[in-house]
Amino acid sequence: LQEDKMDIKKLTEDKVDKFKRQGYIHLENVIESSLLAHTRNRAIKLKLKYQSKLGEQRHNGSGTFWGGLELASTLDPSLWKSYTSVTMYRLSKTLLGTEPYLFNDQVVVESPNEDFKFDPHTDNMLGPDPAGALEGKFQTINFCQILTNMTDLDVGPLSVLNAETNNYDTILASAGDIVAID
Repeated sequence: LQEDKMDIKKLTEDKVDKFKRQGYIHLENVIESSLLAHTRNRAIKLKLKYQSKLGEQRHNGSGTFWGGLELASTLDPSLWKSYTSVTMYRLSKTLLGTEPYLFNDQVVVESPNEDFKFDPHTDNMLGPDPAGALEGKFQTINFCQILTNMTDLDVGPLSVLNAETNNYDTILASAGDIVAID
């Protein structure tokens, strides 16, 4: 796998400010093509491998297999590169303004004809310190690595709450994009 292609200098002060105001930012075409292909391939294989285990117990994560696979790199260690690349580290550090800590890595893939809905939610509600999360004692950023092009019909859009407007924004991202969500 080649190293990521994102030049962190492209993450200008204006974009960081926009992230802080909105609570998210859509970064286009930042995942290097070989890393994107690797991640997409491994994610689809994991989804197919574990979709028959829905509702069964597992030894880590939430403790139950569901439509997504949290702690995915424990199920496929080759995904670790996707989550811990130099670009992901720099991006995390820049948006957080401090050293990052990787809390969870997951694969959320919708198979063709699958009725899979990822309802609106707030992360850390089940984490190690839910009260601290609500009090703003730490910050979590989700980096959604977009593995396939999103369209209105085939691969539904991503809806993200815009903290500045208090409305949901619809994002039609492309393969290779990253959507960072506070």
